Amino acid sequence: MTTTMRLTPVIGSQRKSTGTVPSPELEPIFTELAAQWSSDGRVVPGRPDLEWTVLARRYPWPGR
Repeated sequence: MTTTMRLTPVIGSQRKSTGTVPSPELEPIFTELAAQWSSDGRVVPGRPDLEWTVLARRYPWPGR
């Protein structure tokens, strides 16, 4: 038997702010890892992937 638990939001728990929230700085290890991946020609999360963009724009059935 499988049970499913549903989480319901608590009313009033969300902050209402008109200002922008500053983004936290990345941990140095993740910055170094992203730099290493980029220098190795690998995809880095959060950065555009040119190869994927080219592949996604192609027509899936060439010659039709």
